[in-house]
Amino acid sequence: MKFEIDVSGYDIFNDGGYVICIANGDKETIKWFKFSKDLMEHLKLNWKKGGYKYGLSNKQRGFLKVRLYSIIIYYLFKSIKENIKEEIELKICKDFPGHKNDINVNLKNFIEKLLSVKIRLIRHEKLPRSSNAHLYAHLINKDKYNLFTYNIHINLEDIEKYLKK
Repeated sequence: MKFEIDVSGYDIFNDGGYVICIANGDKETIKWFKFSKDLMEHLKLNWKKGGYKYGLSNKQRGFLKVRLYSIIIYYLFKSIKENIKEEIELKICKDFPGHKNDINVNLKNFIEKLLSVKIRLIRHEKLPRSSNAHLYAHLINKDKYNLFTYNIHINLEDIEKYLKK
């Protein structure tokens, strides 16, 4: 099975909204998670208080963003695990320059080890504007009336268990 992964939003720590979306090519599976303002405020506050294993430098902030991104992707795939019958291929939009290897390691840990789903190939490339992951991430992010609240719900505790020291 082939999946595309894309985000919409300026920055995962920006209050303007941030969406992570996975989609397979046949439109059967489209899953997303939209960070709420409250969730982001809590994550930023706890990070600044030293509650996570990532320091306050810009480099550590980058690692934290990649980890959050990977955690959400893990939960998106966990929500469809029963529908995955074969190895998967991931085409990931290049949204985190310089962190390709960090993303690969995180995803292999979460998806292969925790979900027992084999990843055959991970490619990082610019997704076309016609990509389902790109289109849906953009659509969900522009939803200012929260018509698309949660495709899946991930609570703070589920996220933080992979961030804490």
